[in-house]
Amino acid sequence: MKSSHDRWTIVLFRGTAGNPLRISLRKTTVKRVLLAAVILSVVQMGVLAHYVVQTGQVTDQDAELQGLKKELSQSRGQAVEFSEAIDEMRQRVLTIQSLNEKLQVMFGLEPEQAEDADAKGQGGEEVPYEVARDGASGIRDFESLAEDVAGEHAGNRWSMMATDLKNELSWLDRQTVRQLRILARLEKTAGERVGLWAATPSIWPVKGPVSSKFGPRISPFTRKRAFHAGVDIIAPRGEKVRAPAKGKVVVASYDSRMGNFIRINHRHGVETTYGHLSKMLVRYGQEVKRGDVLGLVGSTGRFSTGPHLHYQIAVNDKVVDPLQYILD
Repeated sequence: MKSSHDRWTIVLFRGTAGNPLRISLRKTTVKRVLLAAVILSVVQMGVLAHYVVQTGQVTDQDAELQGLKKELSQSRGQAVEFSEAIDEMRQRVLTIQSLNEKLQVMFGLEPEQAEDADAKGQGGEEVPYEVARDGASGIRDFESLAEDVAGEHAGNRWSMMATDLKNELSWLDRQTVRQLRILARLEKTAGERVGLWAATPSIWPVKGPVSSKFGPRISPFTRKRAFHAGVDIIAPRGEKVRAPAKGKVVVASYDSRMGNFIRINHRHGVETTYGHLSKMLVRYGQEVKRGDVLGLVGSTGRFSTGPHLHYQIAVNDKVVDPLQYILD
């Protein structure tokens, strides 16, 4: 039996009238309880330290995620600006395309078909373009991208956005080349038309009343029905006769019926003739432009009854009414 020195006695008094309660514990038991309490305290401190460390790591990860979200938000802003610029360029190209189509019609050119007009068979699931895009920006959901940044879908989202932008740039490149090609055609045609317009008679060679029109008439010389190949414009003797368009003098001579007369080749099959001049001021082979003085009004030749200009236009060797070519 253990001696009293190996035990501890705890006395609990229950008031003045009650008997005291005695609890006897072995010293080894008390030591074991104290040791267990110390071990439990150490374990609790370890668990607490581990929790603090883990909490710190979570906080760091959260801060890193927040920083990444901020960086993605900045990237979103830049990408939106870039995509909006692409959209603006797209609208400008479409405006130029519309204008070019109208100009092709005006110039009588066959409209050039778009490169994708006869595209090969295509298919696959799709959604409306406006729905697939985030407003006008063309940028997909960056918020979900930030949430998935550590997942396997992030790379796919970036790849899809990059593909969208690449396709837009590729379209702009193709359309720019096409519109430049059309503009080159229009420029060439406009140059040809400008040359044609500059060489087309369009002004009065001399101002004055028309005494005899183009077409059938009673000849003032034979008093019989005859065909008048031009118009007779009354003007004072010595009045300046001007070229109605640019061209080259192919005749500057005298004819018994027309008197002093000049003929100008305006190219494109157009020639003009000026008869009964009192004086010729240009020579054969000379280049003239619209408004240049060719000669002076007179009444030379047998078929003239007084000072006037006989003005005649032929297109592909067929005489036409000169009044149809006078715009002023």
